[in-house]
This record gives sequence, C-alpha cells and structure tokens, in this order.
Amino acid sequence: MAAKTSYDVVIIGGGFAGVTAARDLQKRGLSTIVLEARDRLGGRTFYEERNGFHVELGGTWIHWTQPFVWAEKERYGLEVQETPGCVAERIAIKMDGTVQDLQEAQLGEFVEGFERFFAESKGVWERPYDIHHCWDAVCERDGMSVADRLHALDLTPLQRTSIGGFLEILSMNQPQNASYVEMMRTWSLTGWNYPLFNDTAARYKFTKGTGALVEAISRDGGFEVALNTPVRSVQHSSDGVRVTTESGEQLMAQRAVVTVPLNVLHSVEFEPPLSELKLEASKLKHVGGGCKVFFEVEGDPGAVMTLSRSTDSPLIGSFTYKRGEKHSVLAGFSLEPDALEKSVAEWQLVLEEFIPGIKLLSTFGHDWGGDDLSRGSWCTYRPGTVARFTDELPRQEGHLFFASGDHAQGWRGFIEGAIASGSRTAVQVAETLSA
Repeated sequence: MAAKTSYDVVIIGGGFAGVTAARDLQKRGLSTIVLEARDRLGGRTFYEERNGFHVELGGTWIHWTQPFVWAEKERYGLEVQETPGCVAERIAIKMDGTVQDLQEAQLGEFVEGFERFFAESKGVWERPYDIHHCWDAVCERDGMSVADRLHALDLTPLQRTSIGGFLEILSMNQPQNASYVEMMRTWSLTGWNYPLFNDTAARYKFTKGTGALVEAISRDGGFEVALNTPVRSVQHSSDGVRVTTESGEQLMAQRAVVTVPLNVLHSVEFEPPLSELKLEASKLKHVGGGCKVFFEVEGDPGAVMTLSRSTDSPLIGSFTYKRGEKHSVLAGFSLEPDALEKSVAEWQLVLEEFIPGIKLLSTFGHDWGGDDLSRGSWCTYRPGTVARFTDELPRQEGHLFFASGDHAQGWRGFIEGAIASGSRTAVQVAETLSA
C-alpha cells in the first residue's frame, strides 16, 4: 500500500531503470514512489544462494566500458570479482560433430574471425551511443540477420562455430532471428576489440551480487516503494496521471515513468492508448529468449569454457562461474525450450561431452521467458526493427515517460543500459516539472 494517494512522480516497475530514476527524482525534491509487481526490487536481476554460493539468475556482469553502472559501483564502493571461466585455462569447442580444445596456435584464427565478421562496424557505429550519426548505414543493414552476415563470409569451421555460438549467447536466439546491426553495436561499444568484447560480456560481477547495488540505490534515494503492487491501468491527460493497481488502489501524479519490459508493455492498459508503434514493438516482442542454466558439479573442474552452435548441442556455451574444492557451479546457456526441465541425467551426457569425467549434481535457473513480468531474457532486436523502433520506444507521450534497458542508447539489454535510461529519463522528467 502507498503511504498517500498523490505524488509528483509514479515509477511503474522497480528494475534498475526504475530505481535509478526514482533516486534521481527524489533527490531533486520530487515526491516519488515505485510500484513493483514482484515481492522485490531488481527486475530481471535476481539471485539464489546455492550451497554457500551466491548465484545471479538474471543480469550479472558489468565492466568499466559501461560508464553508468561502473560509476554507481564507484559511488557506493562496491567490490567486483572475476568469473573464472571468462579467463579460461581450457576452451572446448564443438565443431564438425566433435569437441576439440582450442589450441594456442589457433587463437589468431579465432580472433580474426570476429574481426572479419564485424569489419563494417566502424562505418555503422562510429558513435555507438548515437544511432543517427551513421543513420543511412544503419538503415541499409537493418534488415540483415546474423545468419545473413555469416553466409556472406568465407570463414573457417573454427571461426563459424566460435562466432555463431558466441552471438547465439549474446542474442539468446538463433542467428536468423538476431539483428546484425544490434551485434555490431555491442562490438563497437567495446572499441572494436575482441578481449574487451569478451571481458565486458561476462568477466566482472558484483562480489555481493546485483542486489547490493539495488539496495544501495534504494537506501540512498529515500523514495517510497510499494511491492506486490502490479499496475492494471494508466490514465493520462493534461491534468496529470492516474495509476490504478490490480487491487483497485488509485494514485495521482504529475508525471509517470513506465519501466516495464518491452515484451510486457502491451499488457498494461493505457488511456488514451500508447502509440501504435510502441504497441507493435511490444506485441512483436524482442527475440531474447533461451535459458541461463546453472550446473552444480562435484569438485573443481578448473577455469573452463565451452562453446557450440545450437544446431550441434543443447548447450551453446558454458563457463566456470564459482569454484570450490567440494563443488563448483558452471553458468550455461541454452536455446532449448525445456532446458530447465531437462533431468540431471540428460544434462550429464551433454556436459560430459565437453568436460570428460565431470559429475553433475543438480541444475537450476529462472525461466524468464515463462515469467509473466518479463516474457523474455535480455533484449535483442529482430532484423528490420532497430531503425523502426529506436526513436519511438523512449518517446514521451503526454505526461508519460519511458525508461528501460530494452530501449536504451548504447548498452541495450544490459544492466548498464537500464541505469543509463533511468538516469536520462529522470533529468527529462525533472525539467518538465521545473519549467
């Protein structure tokens, strides 16, 4: 229950975009409340304690190439730790039906494949935070999929498998469904550099988890929070915004910031309705799907990484997440719809192909695609939708503002993008209220 019925700003959704916007607005002297449907803040970041290990089930990794989240880490003095498998001692790649260890002599060929795949990136994303800087180049390639680009290149089997598997993880979908332009943006954000591209994807995580940052922002912001409060409808007019919760409670505000995930946006009733283009994007959905599957294994397998294409294995990639003497945890990625339902025995056979002698104890994870409050994992756009939806999704409608990592400039689909979007939107809201 809200403490009162009228606020300067109502934030709908308590993920990183929502809590960042709430903190920044409250600190500007604007009374702000966050309405969150879950029983916790954090959105698509969430953790589980597993036999003494803190395991992040959703968004996890950060890097200093991501300025907003790294600034928050520094602001609150939060520590980070490395993911062992991201600096692997052994990389097992399945190609041509067999698993092979990547040899030191093959590293040049491995990296060259990524450089060839992304050779056009500087001409398309010279300024990766400004899509309009090379707008014609973006539009020219917007219809291309990752598969289209792979088919256009004469790559070695090692390169085709490595790039295909890596980008299936990054997009959490098959190459034909993932936008080539989107993948180029991520490469460009890391300075067109493979080591940074790899490190940014999965090397550094908060020692005490993403929840430590959520708590720090919430504590510092001092804004009001109403958990277990799903929103049924939003009415907006020149007089302000009326938000009605599923329980029938009504709140009035001068402004509202909508931060619900793209794939869920169309399920909230707006009056007047949102633009047709916003609704089209939400109903079409981004293609981020698949599952992040964790494997608890006996003993210490070492710092290992595996890589495959989804056509060759249900496990497109995995790496050592936590190491221990008695048991360890690997983070895995799968596009199989039943990945979290597969038995230990089924996954044992898959893992053993990459890591002979490994003994699987249990598997776990969160089904973000089946979660009604997310309906997908991290956001990746479809081919042909980047130019169409980029400007529309964050566009203000009356007294409604929109913040989300799903339509952030720069690091879309990452914790960084959510924080950046929330921060930017808070400034826009505050400016309209001070005008």
